[in-house]
Amino acid sequence: MLKLKDILLLILIVVLTASFLFIGKWTSGIVIFDNLSPLTNHQIIYQGITLLIAFAVLLILWGFKRPEFQTHFRKGNIGAAIGPEPWVGIKPKGNQTWLYFGTSIGIIISVVTAIIIYFQLIHGKEIDLSNIVPILLFSLIFSLTNSFIEETVTRLSVVVVLKGKLKDRVIPFVSALIFGTVHYWGNPGGIPGVLAAGFLGWFLAKSILETKGIFWAWVIHFAQDVIIFTARFLAE
Repeated sequence: MLKLKDILLLILIVVLTASFLFIGKWTSGIVIFDNLSPLTNHQIIYQGITLLIAFAVLLILWGFKRPEFQTHFRKGNIGAAIGPEPWVGIKPKGNQTWLYFGTSIGIIISVVTAIIIYFQLIHGKEIDLSNIVPILLFSLIFSLTNSFIEETVTRLSVVVVLKGKLKDRVIPFVSALIFGTVHYWGNPGGIPGVLAAGFLGWFLAKSILETKGIFWAWVIHFAQDVIIFTARFLAE
Protein backbone atom coordinates (compact mmCIF):
# COMPACT_ATOMS: atom_id res chain seq x y z
CA MET A 1 0.00 0.00 0.00
CA LEU A 2 1.28 3.43 -0.92
CA LYS A 3 2.09 5.73 1.97
CA LEU A 4 2.14 9.52 1.83
CA LYS A 5 5.93 9.46 1.42
CA ASP A 6 5.61 7.16 -1.60
CA ILE A 7 2.92 9.33 -3.21
CA LEU A 8 5.01 12.48 -2.72
CA LEU A 9 8.07 10.81 -4.21
CA LEU A 10 6.02 9.60 -7.19
CA ILE A 11 4.65 13.11 -7.73
CA LEU A 12 8.22 14.43 -7.59
CA ILE A 13 9.25 11.93 -10.29
CA VAL A 14 6.39 13.06 -12.55
CA VAL A 15 7.18 16.75 -11.97
CA LEU A 16 10.89 16.28 -12.66
CA THR A 17 10.18 14.24 -15.80
CA ALA A 18 7.85 16.96 -17.08
CA SER A 19 10.43 19.61 -16.15
CA PHE A 20 12.81 18.14 -18.73
CA LEU A 21 10.50 19.47 -21.45
CA PHE A 22 10.59 23.00 -20.01
CA ILE A 23 14.34 22.87 -19.40
CA GLY A 24 14.79 21.74 -23.00
CA LYS A 25 12.82 24.72 -24.30
CA TRP A 26 14.45 27.18 -21.90
CA THR A 27 17.98 26.16 -22.86
CA SER A 28 17.26 26.06 -26.59
CA GLY A 29 19.18 28.71 -28.51
CA ILE A 30 21.71 29.45 -25.78
CA VAL A 31 25.25 29.50 -27.16
CA ILE A 32 28.30 28.94 -24.97
CA PHE A 33 30.81 27.83 -27.60
CA ASP A 34 30.63 29.66 -30.94
CA ASN A 35 32.58 26.93 -32.72
CA LEU A 36 30.03 24.23 -31.83
CA SER A 37 26.66 23.59 -33.43
CA PRO A 38 23.40 24.83 -31.85
CA LEU A 39 22.42 21.26 -30.92
CA THR A 40 25.77 20.64 -29.24
CA ASN A 41 25.52 23.89 -27.26
CA HIS A 42 21.97 23.02 -26.28
CA GLN A 43 22.85 19.54 -25.05
CA ILE A 44 25.82 20.76 -23.03
CA ILE A 45 23.58 23.14 -21.10
CA TYR A 46 20.50 20.91 -20.98
CA GLN A 47 22.36 17.81 -19.87
CA GLY A 48 24.44 19.77 -17.39
CA ILE A 49 21.24 20.85 -15.62
CA THR A 50 19.41 17.53 -15.87
CA LEU A 51 22.49 15.62 -14.71
CA LEU A 52 22.40 17.64 -11.49
CA ILE A 53 18.72 16.71 -11.16
CA ALA A 54 19.58 13.02 -11.65
CA PHE A 55 22.24 13.16 -8.92
CA ALA A 56 19.74 14.88 -6.62
CA VAL A 57 17.22 12.10 -7.29
CA LEU A 58 19.84 9.48 -6.43
CA LEU A 59 20.51 11.22 -3.12
CA ILE A 60 16.77 11.39 -2.38
CA LEU A 61 16.31 7.69 -3.15
CA TRP A 62 19.34 6.82 -1.03
CA GLY A 63 17.91 8.84 1.84
CA PHE A 64 14.28 7.73 1.74
CA LYS A 65 14.38 4.29 0.06
CA ARG A 66 17.84 3.00 0.89
CA PRO A 67 17.20 -0.80 0.90
CA GLU A 68 15.35 -0.69 -2.44
CA PHE A 69 17.92 1.74 -3.85
CA GLN A 70 20.88 -0.44 -2.89
CA THR A 71 19.14 -3.48 -4.36
CA HIS A 72 18.56 -1.96 -7.79
CA PHE A 73 21.24 0.70 -8.32
CA ARG A 74 23.92 -1.68 -9.55
CA LYS A 75 24.78 -3.78 -12.58
CA GLY A 76 22.59 -6.67 -11.47
CA ASN A 77 22.40 -10.18 -12.89
CA ILE A 78 22.32 -9.66 -16.67
CA GLY A 79 21.48 -13.34 -17.17
CA ALA A 80 18.63 -13.49 -14.67
CA ALA A 81 15.42 -15.36 -15.46
CA ILE A 82 12.90 -13.30 -17.41
CA GLY A 83 9.21 -13.40 -16.61
CA PRO A 84 7.08 -14.56 -19.56
CA GLU A 85 4.99 -11.94 -21.36
CA PRO A 86 3.23 -13.81 -24.19
CA TRP A 87 1.35 -10.66 -25.29
CA VAL A 88 4.65 -9.23 -26.61
CA GLY A 89 6.25 -12.50 -27.63
CA ILE A 90 8.37 -13.06 -24.52
CA LYS A 91 8.07 -16.83 -24.13
CA PRO A 92 11.36 -18.03 -22.62
CA LYS A 93 12.40 -21.55 -23.57
CA GLY A 94 15.17 -23.64 -22.06
CA ASN A 95 18.01 -21.38 -20.97
CA GLN A 96 16.67 -18.18 -22.57
CA THR A 97 17.19 -15.47 -19.95
CA TRP A 98 17.61 -11.71 -19.90
CA LEU A 99 20.88 -12.18 -21.74
CA TYR A 100 18.94 -13.51 -24.73
CA PHE A 101 15.86 -11.29 -24.58
CA GLY A 102 17.77 -8.15 -23.57
CA THR A 103 19.91 -8.54 -26.68
CA SER A 104 17.21 -9.62 -29.14
CA ILE A 105 14.47 -7.23 -28.05
CA GLY A 106 17.03 -4.45 -27.68
CA ILE A 107 17.93 -4.90 -31.35
CA ILE A 108 14.26 -4.92 -32.37
CA ILE A 109 13.57 -1.75 -30.38
CA SER A 110 16.60 -0.09 -31.98
CA VAL A 111 15.37 -0.96 -35.48
CA VAL A 112 11.90 0.41 -34.72
CA THR A 113 13.42 3.59 -33.26
CA ALA A 114 15.63 4.02 -36.35
CA ILE A 115 12.61 3.69 -38.68
CA ILE A 116 10.52 6.21 -36.73
CA ILE A 117 13.41 8.67 -36.44
CA TYR A 118 14.24 8.32 -40.12
CA PHE A 119 10.77 9.37 -41.20
CA GLN A 120 10.49 12.10 -38.56
CA LEU A 121 13.92 13.70 -39.02
CA ILE A 122 15.85 12.39 -42.03
CA HIS A 123 13.42 11.54 -44.82
CA GLY A 124 13.49 14.03 -47.70
CA LYS A 125 16.59 15.89 -46.50
CA GLU A 126 20.04 16.07 -48.06
CA ILE A 127 22.45 14.55 -45.56
CA ASP A 128 26.07 15.68 -45.34
CA LEU A 129 28.29 12.88 -44.04
CA SER A 130 31.53 14.86 -44.15
CA ASN A 131 31.38 15.47 -40.38
CA ILE A 132 30.29 11.97 -39.42
CA VAL A 133 33.26 11.36 -37.06
CA PRO A 134 32.62 14.35 -34.73
CA ILE A 135 28.88 13.68 -35.02
CA LEU A 136 29.32 10.12 -33.80
CA LEU A 137 31.66 11.28 -31.03
CA PHE A 138 29.17 13.81 -29.68
CA SER A 139 26.33 11.33 -30.16
CA LEU A 140 28.09 8.73 -28.04
CA ILE A 141 28.92 11.20 -25.26
CA PHE A 142 25.45 12.76 -25.12
CA SER A 143 23.77 9.35 -25.39
CA LEU A 144 25.77 8.00 -22.46
CA THR A 145 24.82 10.86 -20.16
CA ASN A 146 21.26 11.35 -21.38
CA SER A 147 20.41 7.65 -21.00
CA PHE A 148 21.81 7.71 -17.46
CA ILE A 149 19.79 10.81 -16.60
CA GLU A 150 16.51 9.48 -17.97
CA GLU A 151 16.98 5.98 -16.57
CA THR A 152 17.66 7.47 -13.14
CA VAL A 153 14.68 9.83 -13.08
CA THR A 154 12.03 7.98 -15.08
CA ARG A 155 12.90 4.32 -14.50
CA LEU A 156 15.10 3.51 -11.50
CA SER A 157 13.24 5.97 -9.28
CA VAL A 158 9.84 4.51 -10.22
CA VAL A 159 11.05 0.99 -9.43
CA VAL A 160 12.67 2.01 -6.14
CA VAL A 161 9.68 4.04 -4.93
CA LEU A 162 7.00 1.49 -5.89
CA LYS A 163 8.86 -1.75 -5.12
CA GLY A 164 6.87 -3.60 -2.45
CA LYS A 165 4.03 -1.08 -2.73
CA LEU A 166 2.57 -2.29 -6.02
CA LYS A 167 2.80 -5.66 -7.72
CA ASP A 168 5.95 -6.13 -9.79
CA ARG A 169 3.83 -6.61 -12.93
CA VAL A 170 2.19 -3.22 -12.40
CA ILE A 171 5.29 -1.10 -11.74
CA PRO A 172 6.62 -1.23 -15.35
CA PHE A 173 3.30 0.13 -16.63
CA VAL A 174 3.64 3.16 -14.35
CA SER A 175 7.07 3.83 -15.87
CA ALA A 176 5.61 3.31 -19.35
CA LEU A 177 2.87 5.86 -18.69
CA ILE A 178 5.28 8.53 -17.42
CA PHE A 179 7.98 7.98 -20.05
CA GLY A 180 5.56 7.51 -22.94
CA THR A 181 3.49 10.60 -22.19
CA VAL A 182 6.37 13.08 -22.17
CA HIS A 183 7.66 11.71 -25.48
CA TYR A 184 4.63 13.10 -27.27
CA TRP A 185 6.66 16.33 -27.34
CA GLY A 186 10.05 14.63 -27.70
CA ASN A 187 12.12 12.62 -30.18
CA PRO A 188 10.64 10.38 -31.37
CA GLY A 189 7.44 12.37 -30.95
CA GLY A 190 3.72 12.22 -31.56
CA ILE A 191 1.69 9.05 -31.14
CA PRO A 192 4.45 6.82 -32.61
CA GLY A 193 6.85 8.32 -30.08
CA VAL A 194 4.42 7.72 -27.22
CA LEU A 195 3.95 4.07 -28.19
CA ALA A 196 7.66 3.40 -28.77
CA ALA A 197 8.77 5.20 -25.58
CA GLY A 198 5.92 3.63 -23.61
CA PHE A 199 6.98 0.13 -24.57
CA LEU A 200 10.61 1.01 -23.87
CA GLY A 201 9.66 2.35 -20.45
CA TRP A 202 7.75 -0.84 -19.64
CA PHE A 203 10.48 -3.19 -20.87
CA LEU A 204 13.35 -1.40 -19.16
CA ALA A 205 11.52 -1.10 -15.84
CA LYS A 206 10.84 -4.84 -16.09
CA SER A 207 14.57 -5.41 -16.63
CA ILE A 208 15.51 -3.46 -13.49
CA LEU A 209 13.01 -5.38 -11.39
CA GLU A 210 13.95 -8.82 -12.63
CA THR A 211 17.73 -8.41 -12.87
CA LYS A 212 17.93 -6.18 -9.81
CA GLY A 213 20.16 -3.80 -11.70
CA ILE A 214 20.29 -1.09 -14.34
CA PHE A 215 22.57 -2.77 -16.90
CA TRP A 216 20.00 -3.63 -19.56
CA ALA A 217 17.99 -0.45 -18.99
CA TRP A 218 21.04 1.78 -19.45
CA VAL A 219 22.55 -0.17 -22.37
CA ILE A 220 19.32 -0.43 -24.38
CA HIS A 221 18.41 3.20 -23.71
CA PHE A 222 21.93 4.23 -24.69
CA ALA A 223 21.55 2.45 -28.04
CA GLN A 224 18.29 4.31 -28.76
CA ASP A 225 19.88 7.64 -27.89
CA VAL A 226 22.83 7.01 -30.22
CA ILE A 227 20.35 6.54 -33.07
CA ILE A 228 18.34 9.61 -32.09
CA PHE A 229 21.26 11.97 -31.49
CA THR A 230 23.02 10.89 -34.67
CA ALA A 231 19.87 11.56 -36.70
CA ARG A 232 19.36 14.93 -35.01
CA PHE A 233 22.94 15.99 -35.78
CA LEU A 234 22.62 14.83 -39.40
CA ALA A 235 19.33 16.68 -39.81
CA GLU A 236 20.64 19.86 -38.14
